[in-house]
Formats: sequence, C-alpha cells, structure tokens
Amino acid sequence: MIIRIPMAMFFVALASTAFAQEWGDLEGTFLFKGTPAAAEKIVATKDPEFCGKHPLEVENIVVNKDNKGLANVVVYLFDTAKPKIHPDYEKEAKAEVVVDNEKCRFTPHVSAIRTGQTLVVGNKDPIAHNTKVDFFNNSPFNDLIPATGSIRKTFTKAETTPSKLECSIHPWMAAYLLVREDPYFAVSDKDGKFAIKNLPVGEHTFIVWSNKYILNPTVDGKPATWARGRVKLNIKAGKNSLGKVEVAP
Repeated sequence: MIIRIPMAMFFVALASTAFAQEWGDLEGTFLFKGTPAAAEKIVATKDPEFCGKHPLEVENIVVNKDNKGLANVVVYLFDTAKPKIHPDYEKEAKAEVVVDNEKCRFTPHVSAIRTGQTLVVGNKDPIAHNTKVDFFNNSPFNDLIPATGSIRKTFTKAETTPSKLECSIHPWMAAYLLVREDPYFAVSDKDGKFAIKNLPVGEHTFIVWSNKYILNPTVDGKPATWARGRVKLNIKAGKNSLGKVEVAP
C-alpha cells in the first residue's frame, strides 16, 4: 500500500528536522584532582553577634566530598561573532537573576546573567549589607541594602570574565557575576556537572573559569592545555560532551 503525504506536510516535517539539526547541547563534569584542603574558616569581625552564629568559610574551592565534584566552574561561549539564539531562550530574555545576602555571605557564590535580564540583589539578614562591584564594561555600583531590602540592576554590555561582588561592611563576603550578551553559559553544580542547551551547530570557542582561567586540566584521563582558559569544540546536533575534567589545585 502506498501512503501519500500532502506536500505541505512534507515540507513542514522537512523544515522541522532541519531546524532540530541546527542545535546541540554541551555537558560535562568538573572534578577536583587530588585531596582538597579543608576550607579556611572565617572569623566574623563585623556584626559578630549575628554573623558569628553562622559557619563561614572561604568559598574559592568548593568540592563535593562524595565524588570530588568541583562546584562554581563557569563555562561560557566566547566567539568573536554573535551566535544564533535558540527560540527557547526568548522566555528568559527579561528574567530576574537573584543573588542574596544571607547569613553574612552571598548566595549563590557564582552567578551568570544576560544583558537585558535584571539582577536582584537581596538581603535576607536582619542587618545592613552593601554590594559593590567594579566592571570593565558596565557602570560600577556600590549600594547599601538595608535589612530585608533589595536593589535591582541591569547591564548593557558583556564582560570578558566574571566580576567580583563584595560587601564593604563585611569584608570577607565575596561572590562572582558573569555578564554576557547571549545565554550560552553555565555554572557547575555541587556535583561538578554543567549543561548548556541549544547551542548553534558548528565550531565554537568556550572559556572555562574557576576563580581564574583553567589552563592545564586532565580531560578523560589525558592532559590538555587550554590557553587563557579557552577550548575549541565542534558542536554537533544532539548531545556533546566536554568529558570528565580534572582540575589540579
């Protein structure tokens, strides 16, 4: 039996298939190589009656003791030309990204935001904080945030690397914010895993950063050299993997 498909349906199906083949996902896992040192404890020298009640640590390196997953590694697209943006990202183009002052620390420790989105810096503590950041391409700010208050910021230009957030009142507080024009970025979770969805197919350059550029990792058991944290990948339709990336101290 011959089944005849209307030409209109055929071209719609053909276009949908071609459209699906234009995009690929990138995932991977970052692991700490070796035995991590115990996190340095922080003594609350300001507002000790409140801040001293909370366990404070330096968060430059956060390692999952169960699987050695390395958290807070940033992976982001760094092409010279503007990439195509998958339509699924349209619903997040004006979304809010929240960073809180909570228990005398910033949470999350590392965040990323697109130009056009709104950064909301909140304060869940019963004491005042301020948030200070010096950008290269965007206007700096240094705003007081009263107890349970918040501030809102938007950015117009991409930054090359994550920028440091600080609280001048409580000098141990630090976090990082990456500002990009496109949505192709991710921050590794507590298990060291990351995923960037719907990248345009083709060769792309990515930057990998964790407090500084990651330069000489071990990828799937083989030494690699990433000059200035840059790695070129050929993104194919469907799933793509950066692999298991071990990072030395």
